[in-house]
This record gives sequence, structure tokens and C-alpha cells, in this order.
Amino acid sequence: MPIFINVPYKMVETNIKRIVELNMGVEIYTNNDVIDDLDIGSVRELNGMLQDNGVTCTVHAPYMDLSPGGFDKTIKAVSRDKIKKSVEMANLLHAKHIVCHPGYDKWRFDHNEQLWLDSSIETWTEILNAAGDGLIVALENIFEETPSTFLALFRYFKGKNLYFCFDSGHFNLFSTFSLEGWLAPLKDRIREMHLHDNHGNTDEHLPIGRGTFPFRELKAFLKQTNGDIIYTAEIASESHITESIKNAKEFLS
Repeated sequence: MPIFINVPYKMVETNIKRIVELNMGVEIYTNNDVIDDLDIGSVRELNGMLQDNGVTCTVHAPYMDLSPGGFDKTIKAVSRDKIKKSVEMANLLHAKHIVCHPGYDKWRFDHNEQLWLDSSIETWTEILNAAGDGLIVALENIFEETPSTFLALFRYFKGKNLYFCFDSGHFNLFSTFSLEGWLAPLKDRIREMHLHDNHGNTDEHLPIGRGTFPFRELKAFLKQTNGDIIYTAEIASESHITESIKNAKEFLS
């Protein structure tokens, strides 16, 4: 099973030798400013470097301040355009996936899932058209307490290249459902998992086993899947790199 590590866009080139030595794929994180200042020539150069070194990548689109399912048309347009630029980058890098946050938060949307869904459909229709047939768009959970908004989107986009990225740390912080209650309905849509741990209070991005996420339950669930999943060890601290990779490999063995 392929294992990836997350690396900010501006740090990939300087760390390419280390990535190769670790024998990992790389999830390239692009923040809002990187996308605003995107230089296509530099992206093409990075693609050449990845190809020359046999490194497979995914891309993580920006998410801070964005609202792809927002009510305000201007904010939604800005959000859509930044994600579309990320899609352009992902295609230039021959990325396997682009990971995006769909942005539902019950407090900001006054518990109105339908309002959010109606707005979101317009955005993801454009994003999927921009992505084309070769790039998987994977939507990641963050503030969502239940899988209901994901299920609604996937029902609407049935047969399209829209899939689910499960984030263990975000689940541990915000879910009101059991792990089985989250994953079982989405089993056929899971294409990526972000693996990290915390104690249920802050998004610590700890190595597997250092917090309270039920990884034993997750491992049992994975036996039910078809194995076509990318696993990314999401690392926030340089000091955790070795342990995070080691624990992720042991977990997936």
C-alpha cells in the first residue's frame, strides 16, 4: 500500500533527495498565497524533478478562509477560482488526487445543509470539469460531525470522479458518530486517508498511537475495502517524521 507524506509546495524541491531516500510519495500542500503567485514554469520544473526521481504525488488545495459551498457569491467565486488553480497545478504535476475541504460547518451555515449543498453543487461541477477524467477530486472531512453532507454530494455526483479523503485527526476532534458510522456508508468512495493522532482537544498531528484515535478499529475496517487507497502520514513537526512514517508503515503492514 503506497504511503505519502505531506510537504508544503515551496519545500518539495529542497527535500526531494530526502523524499526519495524515504521511498515515499508526497502530498504537496498549496496555501492561498502559493496559488495566487503560481508560476506555471516552476510547476513544470517541479514535475520534471518528480518524474526524474520516480516520486508520485497528490496535491492538497488551499482551504483557509475559503467557502466553496458559501452563500456569498463573491466569496464562493474566489474559493472556486483558487481551487481551480490548484487543479491546474495538480494536472501539470500528474498528481493522482487533489484533496479539497468542502467547507461545511453547522455553525456558519446555521445547520442548513440544503443551503450549503445547493451552493456546493455549482462549485464542484466546475471543479470536476476542470479536473478532467484523470484527476480524482477527494473531499476531506474537517468540522463535519457526521457524514451526511458528504453522502449528499456523492449521491448528486454519482458516477463522477468525486471521492472521499478520511482524516483521522479531524474525526477524533469533531465527529459525533462512531468510526463505523462514518466510514461504512462511504466505503465505496474512500480513495485517500490522512493518518495522524491527537487527544481529542487540538489538531496535534501526532504519530499513530500517540493519541486517542481508535486505530485498531480503523485497521479492522480497512480489511473490508478494496485496497485502492492512498495513505498520507500528515506530519506537523520535524521531530515526528521518523516515528510517523515508522508507525504508519507498521499500521498498514
